[in-house]
Amino acid sequence: MAGWPGRRPPAPVLSEREREVLELVAQGLTNGEIGRRLFIGEATVKTYLLRVFGKLGVSDRTSAVLAALDLGLVHRRP
Repeated sequence: MAGWPGRRPPAPVLSEREREVLELVAQGLTNGEIGRRLFIGEATVKTYLLRVFGKLGVSDRTSAVLAALDLGLVHRRP
């Protein structure tokens, strides 16, 4: 990538809540389960996910988790 010889560009900055939602997606929780866990509505979970998708340049949950793992934004759980 131009401007980053031999290095990847910096990871996008996620808000604390975006990161929390993404961590829970990575654990396999549904939007409803995430909403209940974080005391927010399911529509709010979807909004956070759409923001994460935009920041990561992806269009679905699986791609978001894979990109986040690759960028070190979330970590694998044993």
